[in-house]
Amino acid sequence: MGTPADIAALPRLTQSFDRSGRIPRVARRIRVAPAPRAGYEGRVTLTSRNPAPVVQDAVEEIVVDGAEQLEQLVNGLDGLETRDTATAGAAAAAVRRLTDADLRRCSELGVSRDWGAEQRKWGLLFEVGEVYGIEDEAGRLIASTVLTRYGQGFGAISMVLVAQSHERQGYGRRIVQHVVDQAPGATLVLHATAEGRPLYERLGFKPFGTVEAHVGVFDPTGARAGRSQAATPEDLLQLARLDHEVYGVHRTALLKRLPKFAERVRVLRNEEGLITGYGALWRGDGLMGLGPVVAPDVAGARDLITDLAEGVEDRLRLDVDVEGDDLSAWACGHGLKPTYACTHMVLGDGPVPMDQLRLHAPMMCALG
Repeated sequence: MGTPADIAALPRLTQSFDRSGRIPRVARRIRVAPAPRAGYEGRVTLTSRNPAPVVQDAVEEIVVDGAEQLEQLVNGLDGLETRDTATAGAAAAAVRRLTDADLRRCSELGVSRDWGAEQRKWGLLFEVGEVYGIEDEAGRLIASTVLTRYGQGFGAISMVLVAQSHERQGYGRRIVQHVVDQAPGATLVLHATAEGRPLYERLGFKPFGTVEAHVGVFDPTGARAGRSQAATPEDLLQLARLDHEVYGVHRTALLKRLPKFAERVRVLRNEEGLITGYGALWRGDGLMGLGPVVAPDVAGARDLITDLAEGVEDRLRLDVDVEGDDLSAWACGHGLKPTYACTHMVLGDGPVPMDQLRLHAPMMCALG
């Protein structure tokens, strides 16, 4: 519950409904101001006008997402006013390119939103990407995101975080729009949670796939082992060529760091000795990441995962594209259970260059 004084402090949006003059038992509403803009997201003040002799109004503040939901909410209400919290402060907020000196603050922001510290991930993203942030007047980091470029025409957006004290005030939109503006004309991808997807849709992103995180201790029972080999430094050139074929872009900067970042890197070879697939296992916060997993078919992906997970007693995470193959069902049968899903989304007119028949799992969602 709020008070009229609390509500008055919020900027007003040009929207109001009045049902106080409706015919008894007939739902009639009168629109007394223009409708909110499409995709409106903000706070709504509900005012219940009690009949005489009670003169005190009950005022409650809730949050809506979109004009359609606003229309639904007005049914049955005595009075409704909407007041926008996406203030000029968020729209005009300065976005700064962060440095590795800000890594700890990014990690703390992630912890505050239950994402975990993920310091190793942040460290890698600072090395291969561009990390941006918004600070409040006191210098506290209140929003972050990362743009990882793969050439001039393709990139990935990730780590979109807003402090709880500043959520639903336009800062998420501000910082994402900023990084989009840094890559004019490029095709950009991201993995959206259910909570974040409406924002990205309003910015023009469109879904093209679903990725499901599978987590658990790997059970090798029934899985065939020994089909892959440990990668050597001499394999890096072939790995880069294969990765370029599958991703459609050059990711050399990332691949150069893979042997040091990962604890295991393994490859599949054909009869001629050419590398046809590769995978990596790397350490995260409280679990091990399995990815990327690149293979000519699902059987090859299974072989890589089995060998990468051999003897590992820690919990593993494997992000699987649930559309197009049965790797998810196989993973479930070996102890890796689905925990949550993200929507793979794209912005731009260009095609998504990835060969999703051979890319069975990304290294991490933060890298596209």
